[in-house]
Amino acid sequence: MSAPAAPPLFLPAEERARLEQALQQGPSLGLQAQLAWALRQCDGVCAQRLAEQVEQGLAGSGWPVPAQAAWRARMQLVRAELALQAMDLEAARALLDAALSGLRAQQDEIGCADAHLLAATLAADQGEMQRAHAELGQGMDCARRAGDGERLLLLQAVQGRADAFRELSGARQTWAALLGLDVESLSPVVGAAVADLQGLVAGMGAEFPGAIAAMTRAFELSQQTGQLRRAIALASNLGRAYWGMSEFQAAMEWLTRGLTLAREAGWPASMALCMAQTGETLRRLGRRDEARAQLQDCLRMLGPHPASRTAALALKYLAHTEQDDGRTEAALQAFDALMQRALHADANDLKIDALLGRARALLALGRHAEARSAAEAGLQLAQGQLETSVDLLWILGEVSLADTGSPQQALHCYQQAIARAEAVEGFVPPPQLLEAAARAHALAGGYRQAYELSQRAGVLRQQRFTEEAGQRSLALHTHHQIERARADSEHLRQLAESEAARFQALRGTHEVLLNLSEVGRELTAELETERVLAVLERHVHALIEVDSMAVYLLDEGGTQLYCAFGMEDGQPFVDPPIALDDARSYSARCVREARELVLTSADLPREHYQVPGTSAMQAMMFAPLRVGERVIGVITVQSLHLPAYGERETLAFRSLGAYAAIALDNARAYRRLSDLQRHVMAQEKLAALGSMVAGVAHELNTPIGNSLLLASTLLGSAREFNAKLAQGALRRSDWQRFADQHVQGLEVIERSMDAAASLVRSFKQVAVDRSAEQRRAFSLAQLCEQCAQTMGLALRRAGLTLTLQVPAELRMDGYPGEVGQVLLILINNAMAHAFEGRDDGRIELGAQALGPDRLALWVADNGQGMSAAVQERVFEPFFTTKFGQGGSGLGLSICHNIVETLLGGRIRVSSEPGQGSRFTLELPLRAP
Repeated sequence: MSAPAAPPLFLPAEERARLEQALQQGPSLGLQAQLAWALRQCDGVCAQRLAEQVEQGLAGSGWPVPAQAAWRARMQLVRAELALQAMDLEAARALLDAALSGLRAQQDEIGCADAHLLAATLAADQGEMQRAHAELGQGMDCARRAGDGERLLLLQAVQGRADAFRELSGARQTWAALLGLDVESLSPVVGAAVADLQGLVAGMGAEFPGAIAAMTRAFELSQQTGQLRRAIALASNLGRAYWGMSEFQAAMEWLTRGLTLAREAGWPASMALCMAQTGETLRRLGRRDEARAQLQDCLRMLGPHPASRTAALALKYLAHTEQDDGRTEAALQAFDALMQRALHADANDLKIDALLGRARALLALGRHAEARSAAEAGLQLAQGQLETSVDLLWILGEVSLADTGSPQQALHCYQQAIARAEAVEGFVPPPQLLEAAARAHALAGGYRQAYELSQRAGVLRQQRFTEEAGQRSLALHTHHQIERARADSEHLRQLAESEAARFQALRGTHEVLLNLSEVGRELTAELETERVLAVLERHVHALIEVDSMAVYLLDEGGTQLYCAFGMEDGQPFVDPPIALDDARSYSARCVREARELVLTSADLPREHYQVPGTSAMQAMMFAPLRVGERVIGVITVQSLHLPAYGERETLAFRSLGAYAAIALDNARAYRRLSDLQRHVMAQEKLAALGSMVAGVAHELNTPIGNSLLLASTLLGSAREFNAKLAQGALRRSDWQRFADQHVQGLEVIERSMDAAASLVRSFKQVAVDRSAEQRRAFSLAQLCEQCAQTMGLALRRAGLTLTLQVPAELRMDGYPGEVGQVLLILINNAMAHAFEGRDDGRIELGAQALGPDRLALWVADNGQGMSAAVQERVFEPFFTTKFGQGGSGLGLSICHNIVETLLGGRIRVSSEPGQGSRFTLELPLRAP
């Protein structure tokens, strides 16, 4: 038996159908391997099954060992891509690394090129753009060495798309040859990628008709060749192109098409992209509440992957929505968050969008200096981007006018913006910009210039209205042309579909069973009861005909069922509690007997199934929610249009109930664990405060004790002096000695009381800050000195030295109590773990500015350091190397939560065994 040659990246639909038909003639490992690779995007369930079968059958295939290794690695690539599409990024990375290692070992350059392409996609989804560029470069090198021109061209097209997002004008120059290619002269696979690049560049350059034509062709070719991920992204980008031509109905049609494809495939990342673009379309249509809800749903879906570009786009659109709605503070927060993600991804377009949005929001809030700084920073980045630089100069003019009240500086900015717009042929300055310049001229007394600009703005406004109407007409014409072309091919497609319909019908039931495993994974991945129930309802409706569905859970006492979820005809409902011994309740009976109940209208009393005013019949199913031997509740569904549920529905319902039971039990356990963790965290906080009180009390003993001793001495001296005075035996030297003693003693008492008062003041501030999340502006150096004073006694007892390297000018606006708590935990952690068996250690507490709005704060020691395995788990709750020796394992977890949630920063650790450890906090100067 000979092994198949390395397959093409994607196959046209007719080639995939040919492979499927050939496989029906008899089992063939080679055909299974090729089909698994070809179906990885257009039929993930089948591809997963085939890949697993191939991996199991390779050992007995008779293929040469190198071929077995190469195809095993390629099947790992299939499963890695399926994991990526399901947003299981850790599994995708592990499978991808294993595949790439195997392909390199076999010197399979084509396989390595495919692996690097997938690795670039994974890196881009994680927001690691530098890594994505590096992976694409390695992929192109592999394709060149293999002499595979088609793969090289496709990789270059993908690289061109990535470059366009970073810097459009540079990408146009670098990839001019690709942008000039005739797509029809290329293979469908490469043609889809090149047309995608051409459409993207045209769209980013506001050449919308050309963008629409190119992306529509790319969409068709992507569907033909099974590139479903590209097709979904193209549908989303086509929606954006139609925005640009103000044709929002066509935009919504394309976005809906893309979202439908993503939902059918079950790909969260693709769904999120379409949701983000749909939210932006709704915003442009003025439906801001719907837009906000859609965008927030998108961000929640991408919560575990905040670095993805889709999350950044959704955040940008949400910021614009808040700005349109007059919620300026919320908009500013969203733009700030967008800037952080843009910096992480090194995405210039997102940085410019964030700076422009911040400038507008800060101007609206009256924070003129910050608005000017944001606009100037954006202007530096927007070199070569005409429309954006015009907007930024315009904003600078608005800021100048609002800040100084003098029109001269504003006029300078307005005139610069107008000059830039006029310098480019075909670009027309916005009428609002001309009107702003006219108002500034009027304020400066230049009424003639103001009048001329106002007149010109009116003419431009009319021209723009005419052009937009023309663009809408052109968009409709383009849309209709494309639809006619699609209609011409629809008949042929329908013929092909009718040939495959019989085969699809036979696969239907089998696919339901395969889909159930995917459903189970999605259900059990959720850790919130509400989300579990929402996912459950969606899949129940997808698999079973349902008019009413309810989930009842046992209460803590196990005596009654309460309605955790109810939905009938699309409307939620909540039933009253049901006693577990209720003889008339089928739900209670299902739980008591711990078995399924499948009922029809013939099994029910008439009042149970008769719907008033109709003769509708009813079918019902009840399944116990059982975890092992425990029953935690019941799920029930009803249909008014079925005489009975069949075997397929019963099997699907039984499986859904089993998965739901596990997921709901997990959610309940997770909620209890979360409550316990919050309780332990509160106790840790109070214990730390108590330790601090004890330390301060000990520090107060010295100055107060000294003062008491001196006061007693001075009192005895005064009594002796008084006795001599009564005897009349005083000399001048007695007077002088008495005065000197009292002056010296009182000076010592004064210094001791000053030291005690300083300790009390520091303690009061630290205690107030740490007992509540109080936001205020504060000096970081003073806060660090307070922490050093608080830890002074414990450090001296341990024989350790703490040095401060904090610039006095560093100030923050945030939560000093939480920052102090983090520092004290890190210092305590170093004392507990870094210097075991040593009493001469050093700890450094330092800080430095990282720019205008961020700083680095670190706690470093010269102790014994940590292994790589410890570093990987050091921030996990309850992980400690001192288990059973007083360590709770919560200190660094608390630090991580405080830094990355309340303070809006990041914390990382670097260490080598024997070389000490350094914990570094990157924090914004102004907390979110």
